[in-house]
Amino acid sequence: MGQVYAVTSGKGGVGKSTVAAGLGFAFGKLGKKTLLIDMDEGLRCLDLMLGADKSAVFDLSDILMGKEISDAVYKIDGADGLFLIPAPRSVGMIDAYLFSAFAKQAAESWDVLIFDFPAGMDFSLYSCLPDGALFLTVAAPDPVSVRDSAAVGGRLLELSCAARLIINNFRYSFSKRRIFRGIDDIIDSSGLQLLGIVPYSSELMLLPVTHSLKPKSKPMSAFLRIAKRLEGERVLLPNLKKL
Repeated sequence: MGQVYAVTSGKGGVGKSTVAAGLGFAFGKLGKKTLLIDMDEGLRCLDLMLGADKSAVFDLSDILMGKEISDAVYKIDGADGLFLIPAPRSVGMIDAYLFSAFAKQAAESWDVLIFDFPAGMDFSLYSCLPDGALFLTVAAPDPVSVRDSAAVGGRLLELSCAARLIINNFRYSFSKRRIFRGIDDIIDSSGLQLLGIVPYSSELMLLPVTHSLKPKSKPMSAFLRIAKRLEGERVLLPNLKKL
């Protein structure tokens, strides 16, 4: 059985899908056969972000309606061991029972599954994931996102979902000048254990254009640290100035 992760957030705009993609790149670098599943019906973006939009014919809804999983799996060019299943183009295409069966089947064939769920408080499909799934809540340091992460974190705890916090778009200068909340404040507000911090970077903003991350860039290094922690490796958080 592969490792299963669900990437979540409160409101949109915190870079949740970028984090999902970055983790996909990182696990691939670590030699893991990794499958990204875009769950955002009608608003899918991972196919565009990863350069698979022109080749994507089938999507998750086709699998749920009887297509073989392999029919809707797309290899990401230039990425080690990374594959994608796009989200349905229309809303209302994911049946919970069929999705649950798909998730269990896929977990038997891949080293790592990363489900990129829509932002918001609709947790109706979370219970369909295989036992042992870990929920990765993405928050930006701004006050709105911090408050939203607290709502998501509280609800996940109520549902007994194992969850961790990833802080995205972190700028040390903003934290030092107290423009945005500090790391400890964000952790305390969310009620979740910190898994990692991803720095603000124009490279991440350009991912839908470049479809890749530089191997030794600061964002890629951050995603690799997070992936290694998820693999059980003890990786210390670097000095925030050098993040």
